[in-house]
Amino acid sequence: MYFWNYSTFLIVFVLFYHQTCYAEFLGLYPYETETRELKSLDGIWNFKISPKDQPKEGFDKNWHESLFDEDDDCMEMPVPSSFNDITTNKTIRDFLGVVWYQRTFFIPKSWFGKKKIIIHFGSVHYLTNVWINKEYIGYHLGGHIPFEFNIEKNVREGINIITVAVNNTLTESSIPQGFTSYPNNTVRYPPGYKLYSHNFDYFDYAGINRPIKLYTTPLCFIADIKILSSLKGSTGYLDFKVVFEPSSANTECIVSLKDKKGLTITTTNSCSATLKIDNVKLWWPINTGYESVGYLYTLEVFMNCDQDYDIYRLPVGIRTIKWNSHNLFINDKPIYLKGFGMHEDADIRGRGFDYSILVRDFNLIKWVGANAIRTSHYPYSEEFLNEADKQGLLVILETPACSLNAFTENLLINHAEILKKMVKYNKNRPSVIIWSLANEPYTNLDSSASYFSYLVNITKTLDKTRPVTFVTSQSFENDKAMKFMDIICVNRYSSWYQDAGSTDLIQYQVVNEMTAWYNKFLRPIIMTEFGAGTISGLHRLPESMWSEEYQVVVIYCHAAAFQYLRSKGIMTGELIWNFKDFNTPEGFLRPGKNCKGIFTRNRQPKESAHLVKTLYANISSYILDSNEVHVKHNHIGNFI
Repeated sequence: MYFWNYSTFLIVFVLFYHQTCYAEFLGLYPYETETRELKSLDGIWNFKISPKDQPKEGFDKNWHESLFDEDDDCMEMPVPSSFNDITTNKTIRDFLGVVWYQRTFFIPKSWFGKKKIIIHFGSVHYLTNVWINKEYIGYHLGGHIPFEFNIEKNVREGINIITVAVNNTLTESSIPQGFTSYPNNTVRYPPGYKLYSHNFDYFDYAGINRPIKLYTTPLCFIADIKILSSLKGSTGYLDFKVVFEPSSANTECIVSLKDKKGLTITTTNSCSATLKIDNVKLWWPINTGYESVGYLYTLEVFMNCDQDYDIYRLPVGIRTIKWNSHNLFINDKPIYLKGFGMHEDADIRGRGFDYSILVRDFNLIKWVGANAIRTSHYPYSEEFLNEADKQGLLVILETPACSLNAFTENLLINHAEILKKMVKYNKNRPSVIIWSLANEPYTNLDSSASYFSYLVNITKTLDKTRPVTFVTSQSFENDKAMKFMDIICVNRYSSWYQDAGSTDLIQYQVVNEMTAWYNKFLRPIIMTEFGAGTISGLHRLPESMWSEEYQVVVIYCHAAAFQYLRSKGIMTGELIWNFKDFNTPEGFLRPGKNCKGIFTRNRQPKESAHLVKTLYANISSYILDSNEVHVKHNHIGNFI
């Protein structure tokens, strides 16, 4: 289902393939069990790119019907990884269009027979078409979201061939958006020259970015598990419902809840029930002083079904989320979010998943004393979120909608579809505490109000237990959509994008504006972005922009303002932008990358990381007395 624009690619696809085979994912992560076998397709694949001026060539010439390694233009490509930074070729780094992947694989003989065989893609960016053994399997639209196909009818004993075509072209209706134009200026551009741009400030890494797995289930299998936890005193309650396919099958369930030691806490013979847990061990966030950090029970589901059976084990955290006009509560205790916005980004790998990067990032998060991150600006990998559940990291999970500048019907359709999938696939995660609909949309436009009201209604229909927000860069005076949100999330760059160099204004501006937001909406406030760019190793005394000293001053002045606002019951979180430096498109405003991280892109600390470690370790130590802050008329001094 290749697309060169939305209107033509559906027509061509239907005429050529006679049917649409859209990928789906039922929602359960592919864990191995006694009834489910697992095989990875990660490794070195063969790789080709379509000619820039002939993006349809691979489809027209049926590249999926021949082996790539017989072609001179075939190269090797690791999976998972973004293809952009793997080679030494600038054309491939900046490639826009259709790239092709191919490899061979074997199916274990034991898999054939009374089993379903499923291929699970963690994420492919952006539009994906899949063939196995020359047969068209289906397509998926959208990066950052997992998808699956049933392939038991397409695979065979012996060698199998899988071919994947990926188009990374974004459009005005895709999430996120991209824009193609043809400038009418033959002095600067040759006739027919195409300009492509997007309105988000990170490199648009593409390809097969996350793992690919093959796994099996019985023909009658556990398709999904829905859970909801609650708390009364020291007793926890877990409502659950097992969803199975085919839904018409006669099924019996044995469901057990087990603790970390594998001891059974409680058991029921129902496929839908409420489990009572005496002296419950609650799931608590990391670096907040509570015990049982990231505590996970295991919900073990044994399902008998028409002389077949299936087993699945779901990690479960018992925790509640509540909120009022001032605070966010985990397990009825007020929680203050301290952490970062991040990006899935690393040298060479791009946005490609890597376990070594995952573990290093979590080690740094723990070292610096953070307890929360926002998945800016897209949902992160299933493996990252699994680790967040395990480690007790609080997550604001965000859709890929970034800097939306128009609110059309087609955009809303795609936005709603991705939002539904994000909520459905992550509904059971204890780490996910807030749904974020978008980052910095143009909500000063009147049309944004009905757009975001609709998205909030969708989210609340799917999940009433978590607050909903989006992250705004608009002012409290002109934002048309924030009134529908449960939490106020604001991005501000005092002394950087506004009043550059004037660190003496930071506390004055932050205290005044956050107070104004609160007075207007009476909601908890999280500052989801603030900070300063810093070139690692650049030192200036006195501090100046781009130096490590300047970033230290900016973060400290914000911290002082936040603690004053906390003392007034206004702030419920602060997320520094960014956890680490990350790659961006080429531009004169970026010295090779976005340098706002407190860690380098190679995950080494800048001077500011040591400050943040101190601040987060004893967050109450720099609460300001209200008499020290005069926000209406007087200058607020430098507290460094």
